[in-house]
Amino acid sequence: MSGRHEVGGHHDVGGAPSHDPIVREQHAFLPWEVRTDALLWVLSDPRRAGGPLMTVDELRRGIESLPAEDYRALGYYEKWLLSMVAIMTEKGALDPTALDERMMAEARAHAAEHERDGDHASRA
Repeated sequence: MSGRHEVGGHHDVGGAPSHDPIVREQHAFLPWEVRTDALLWVLSDPRRAGGPLMTVDELRRGIESLPAEDYRALGYYEKWLLSMVAIMTEKGALDPTALDERMMAEARAHAAEHERDGDHASRA
């Protein structure tokens, strides 16, 4: 044994030495994190009519398939969300083009709403 930590992939860091502090504080979940958790429950529910659309094993595979840079940079629920999108796209249940278009429309609506809020604040 060389004393070097061997890993099975960039996601397999159990037992690897690290100088990064371990954050032990609990934080309040953001609304999108709660919705992401709920989405997994809906997609993986075995009681769902027609059966589950995905399993937690598939979720894990999707997370472990993320590029190393993304895996290290993304938060817990961000990894979940990207994995669910990848798995649902893989299964043909999600059209990535339609998702991109919807995200752009939501971003435009959000920007327009905040632009109006800024105009209102500057007049006050």
